[in-house]
Amino acid sequence: MTLAGAPLGLLAPAFAVLGAAVVALYVLKLRRQRVEVPFADLWQKILRDTETTALWRKLRRLISLLLQLAMLALILGAIGDPHLSASSRGRTIVLLLDTSASMQATDGRGAAGTTRLAEAQEQARRLIRGFGAEDVAMVLSLDGRPAPISGFQSDDRELLRAVDAAAATDTPADLERALRLAADALRGRTRPTLVLLGDGAWDDRVLARVRLADSTEKEKLSTIDLRGVDVRFAPVGKSGDNVGITAFAVRRYRANQTAYEVLVEVQSFRDHASVARLELVQDGEVVNVERLELGAGERVERLYPNLAGEGTRLEARLRPESPTSKEPLDAFPVDDRAYALLPPRHKLKVELITAGNLFLEGALLLDENLQVEKLAPGNYDAAATAKYDAVVLDAFTPPKGSEPRTHALYLDPRGPASPFPVAGELDAPLVTEVAADHPLMRWVTLKDLNISHATRFALAPGDVAVAAALKQPIIAARERDGRKTVALGFDLRRSDLPMRVAFPVLVVNALDWFAGADTGLLATYATGQPWRLPAPPGASELAVTAPDGKTQRAPVHDGRASFYGSSAGYYQVSPLPPSDAPAAMRQFAANLASSSESRIAPRAELIVDGRKLPPPEPGRLGVRRSLWSYLILVALAIALVEWWTYNRRVTV
Repeated sequence: MTLAGAPLGLLAPAFAVLGAAVVALYVLKLRRQRVEVPFADLWQKILRDTETTALWRKLRRLISLLLQLAMLALILGAIGDPHLSASSRGRTIVLLLDTSASMQATDGRGAAGTTRLAEAQEQARRLIRGFGAEDVAMVLSLDGRPAPISGFQSDDRELLRAVDAAAATDTPADLERALRLAADALRGRTRPTLVLLGDGAWDDRVLARVRLADSTEKEKLSTIDLRGVDVRFAPVGKSGDNVGITAFAVRRYRANQTAYEVLVEVQSFRDHASVARLELVQDGEVVNVERLELGAGERVERLYPNLAGEGTRLEARLRPESPTSKEPLDAFPVDDRAYALLPPRHKLKVELITAGNLFLEGALLLDENLQVEKLAPGNYDAAATAKYDAVVLDAFTPPKGSEPRTHALYLDPRGPASPFPVAGELDAPLVTEVAADHPLMRWVTLKDLNISHATRFALAPGDVAVAAALKQPIIAARERDGRKTVALGFDLRRSDLPMRVAFPVLVVNALDWFAGADTGLLATYATGQPWRLPAPPGASELAVTAPDGKTQRAPVHDGRASFYGSSAGYYQVSPLPPSDAPAAMRQFAANLASSSESRIAPRAELIVDGRKLPPPEPGRLGVRRSLWSYLILVALAIALVEWWTYNRRVTV
């Protein structure tokens, strides 16, 4: 037995003090007034009768005292809140409570607007109140990052508090990780039981790998072993009515950065045709409206070009066809809104260190969004490079310790100060391998590139061989400590690269990569996934403020910080220690962007490993684990007995 309330070290002194007070009050005698009366012989006879019953009277008074002390002990015991300890005959239960985005659907069984999570929480409360005296349980959340809300408890109040603390997130459900976590928690325990509380809108591929019984098939590493576990399912929700935004991205035009275009993908998850109103909103102002007619299960993409505006925050909103309607479009409002941020608009400030190269200068002049300052190698100043967004070094390698303080593009670096150590020389190399998915190679082909002589680089861990000749890197890239470096291991004038369309594209790609514009469409982050946030140089941590106003810290490693986002909306990022640099404060957007989570149609039953999961059952009847209510009832019964015996003159 355990005490969940006041500890024994407090109750024992309290009983000693209060018990002594009860005894002191009880032994106090009434001070009677002395009155002399005649007929002494008559009173002497009465006194003789009294003496014969004195022992019985003392005993009666002692019984009354013991009853009062018993009442005091019971009341103090109730304050201590004793609980029965679990035994080996009880069940070990894991309540897996779905808190993923679909549980925010407002079709719960209850009053209008009741969410599925609220319905699941009510079912969990009923189950907890019905647990047997010997049962123990824990509560797990099921969202993009499953985790225990409570440890194993026999205290129903702690379990109820854990259920009340559960909150739905804007993330898809990671069912596989949650089931593996539950299996590990139940392994080796008595009468293991797993109760799934949710809408059942989960990945069929995960459910297909769950094993509840022994099988003749060879087990795979992907198998989720729940053999020996009593798995049960409590369904919630009743509607699959939903139309949602499943993709949203925006980009500025390179030639005209005052204009931008938007890509929106909308999907209907209804089994009938429907009409919706799609609005594009820029900083609170509606900039475009379209009426969408969607067939059953239809998915459409819309590209809106040549939009303009001064704001940076963009929203896509799905609303009912009538603009005056205040009702939500469907039962799942989470994916009726999507968020994006326009990339910042500015010219890239570039320092060109060269003795003269018309090919390179011409490639840089082609981009109107570049502000180029040319400098001779003899005038190079490492400290001055910090004020530029990027430095291009043509056939010039600064000495050791004088490296640029910003992003750098090296053309034919040489000597021991080369950003990538020189491992050898190659004559007439032929490009045989390229990193096609690297931002530098977007729209670039190096097929049949003619080079008379090239340097072979030795790469460190984390470096990327963008182009190689028979596995020998001749174009390399690196991102470290917030700085990006690219090196071409050959002189442009000793190749035909400047005569190809690929050359200016390669230069622009490198500068775009330096500026962080290494994606064609600036897509937002997806909730429920780990994010790699770029950090400004010198930052050791990032302070990330979520849409709900809560701030978390994310440590920086190799120029980036890992962060897990669980809410859709706009995030604010600032470096720690604080910086006065204009680019130090950043924003980014996050969306659910999950068609599987937007498919909210619930399941009334769940088939796992060829069997239908039964509903959960109540606990075995018996004494409740929490005993305080019983102690109060016994104390009241003793009080009634004391009152009755007093009035009947039994204990007086």
